[in-house]
Amino acid sequence: MIDFIKEYGVSNLDFEYIMHNLKSDVIELMCLSEDNIRKNLKFYNDMGITGDLAKIIMTRPDLIVNDFKNLKSMFDNVDKELFINIVKTSIEDLVLIGI
Repeated sequence: MIDFIKEYGVSNLDFEYIMHNLKSDVIELMCLSEDNIRKNLKFYNDMGITGDLAKIIMTRPDLIVNDFKNLKSMFDNVDKELFINIVKTSIEDLVLIGI
């Protein structure tokens, strides 16, 4: 079960939405990769993203299940404030900054 994501700021309501609407294969992958997922979620929390984690999980699950080292290297050349702003406003626009 992926209920551990609530430890990183995913609300109970968002958790229920994720469980009912996220593809089962992604949920299974998240279960199998718990340690990596925890590292990624902590990385986002350290950037200041908590309430919008559900949005990332639902819209861009690749940014949650990606290997932590690869995820971290994607952000080496990205302005963190810009990333946070895009997540909050229009997460689909992440492709415009190469994510």
